[in-house]
Amino acid sequence: MKTVSIDKMAEAIAASAAQLKESADAHNKLIAEAFGIADSDDTTNGAAGELRQALYETIEVLEETRRAFKSKRLEALRKKLMKVLMAT
Repeated sequence: MKTVSIDKMAEAIAASAAQLKESADAHNKLIAEAFGIADSDDTTNGAAGELRQALYETIEVLEETRRAFKSKRLEALRKKLMKVLMAT
């Protein structure tokens, strides 16, 4: 078994986390563009804006966790919420 120093492991984890964050940010931007949300701060004006933002955040969490929780019900809920958000 190969021994890896703690510093090298920490560097690798930090680099991996940075890549994951970059990918997640790019994915979130694509979702926002697909739903016509230019900036997440623009969606919080009034009750309708707050509801849109809550739907967007819910979809985002479901999308981020879909590989961890392979649930057909969660997948169906995510798709249903996406349709509702696109219709509003």
